[in-house]
This record gives sequence, C-alpha cells and structure tokens, in this order.
Amino acid sequence: MNNNDKSILNYIDAKSKIFEYFDCSNDYFIKPAIDCKWIVKGDEDFYFLSYFDENDKKTDAVVVRKNGEPLIYKTDLYTMVIAIDCVKIAFIFKNSNMI
Repeated sequence: MNNNDKSILNYIDAKSKIFEYFDCSNDYFIKPAIDCKWIVKGDEDFYFLSYFDENDKKTDAVVVRKNGEPLIYKTDLYTMVIAIDCVKIAFIFKNSNMI
C-alpha cells in the first residue's frame, strides 16, 4: 500500500469516527467550519444555518429535516448541522473498479 492509499483510507476512517462521535449516519459531506461564527434560526417551516468566514462573509444554508426534526447533533464541545449548501463534492473511486 502506498502513501496515497493510506491517505484515502485515513480520511475514510477519520470521517467514520466523526459520525460515531455525533452518533449519526455517515451519509454526509463534511465541511470543517470550526473557526466560523454561526447561528441556526427557525421559522414556521424551515431552519436556516448562517455562518460567517474570517472576513465576516455570510453564507446561508437550509437545515435538512428528518421526520420533521432538524438534523442538528450537539455534543459538549461541538455541534454538527446537516444543511444544504452549494458545495462541490469530490468522489474518490478506485481505478480498478471502473466499468
């Protein structure tokens, strides 16, 4: 196994551990935003996540709901919010599995 393979496997393992930490399914892309200021606001039908980068640029996203409840997972130190934001997703495939 080369270093590139190890990097991919380490990422997959770290991602799994994050979702275990928050005790939720691992079906989501992770966007680290630890240094961002953030807030979740709800109205009658929707919840919105707003977060601000280091230049105070605001980004809004719609919080995903399951069975009517917003997917917000809190622990003592961190909160993970599952939201829809315009993101690019990198899919990683093993070349030998190409059809």
